[in-house]
Amino acid sequence: SHIANFDVTWETSEQTNIGFDARLFNSRLAVNFDAYWKNTKDWLVPAPILATVGTGAPIINGGDVKNTGIELNLTWNDVIGKDFSYSIGVNGAWNKNKVGSIPTEDGIIHGNTNELYDNSYEFYRAENGRPIGYFWGLKTDGIFQNQQEIDQWILAGNGTLQDNPQPGDVRFLDIDHDGKIDDNDRVDLGNGMPKFTYGFNINLYYKNFDLGLVATGAAGFKIVQSYRNQVNKNSNYTTRILDRWTGEGTSNKIPRVTDSNINWMFSDLYTQDGDYLRLSNLTIGYNFAPLINQKWCSQARLYFQVQNLATWTKYDGMDPEIGYGTSNWVSGVDLGYYPRPRTYLIGVNLSF
Repeated sequence: SHIANFDVTWETSEQTNIGFDARLFNSRLAVNFDAYWKNTKDWLVPAPILATVGTGAPIINGGDVKNTGIELNLTWNDVIGKDFSYSIGVNGAWNKNKVGSIPTEDGIIHGNTNELYDNSYEFYRAENGRPIGYFWGLKTDGIFQNQQEIDQWILAGNGTLQDNPQPGDVRFLDIDHDGKIDDNDRVDLGNGMPKFTYGFNINLYYKNFDLGLVATGAAGFKIVQSYRNQVNKNSNYTTRILDRWTGEGTSNKIPRVTDSNINWMFSDLYTQDGDYLRLSNLTIGYNFAPLINQKWCSQARLYFQVQNLATWTKYDGMDPEIGYGTSNWVSGVDLGYYPRPRTYLIGVNLSF
């Protein structure tokens, strides 16, 4: 199915960790700290070949991926009186990622085409000196509202992607100011890997009652959203399209809907901040064993649990926790990611 490469080797991962675990204040405070430097060498990637070869590309060793980060976890446990105890934990992790030593002529591993919609261009890549799987596209400066704006834009020497721009079209930025919009104007629009992940948990115990809460979150990353396919007229859009430009002053973010796909070239109009905080788990329980008062039963706990109770985010898609897309080295691409359900559970824990 693809050309063989007898010289290919396994990837090699080298990692250095420095950390400590400590208990302070009569063991009420637990501290876990870790710093790491990880370098993955000889990344396994398909080689760039011409389509005329007629078969799949050979797998080659193509670059290094460096990750640097720190992780911290704090937990406080305490008892108040004889009936109440609790524990509170917070954790956070920061990570920096950079690619290097890609052996191609341009130092780039290119992403897939035809992924966001039919005939769409490459919109993510891995490149020497940048984070893995960064989004590569055009920057915009709103929507042309009238012909006067278009004339002034062109008179100022700015380029347009459209041959004959009309009111309601996207105003793409001419980054290199050469009077035209091309690949030289495509820039780094962020990536789907969170710079910071965090969470906290709370556990409360009062007599026979218990309550537990777990929350997780992430910050500092982008999500590319595509629920649109202007090439296929039978494809659905989200209700976001109802905010499209329909006349002067109606929208400065969503362009007019036309048969042309120029307005839908990949740009920062596809990217959104993916920051979120999710209340992952809430559990309430009660132990009936003291009421039963039988030696054979040490615990008879009835509990009610809600999973995925609430999510706070500015992302308007179905779920900001996207993970990896169609490629195993790019994350944050939402092609219609099915959201996780909210689940209600009731159960019993018995101990004899």
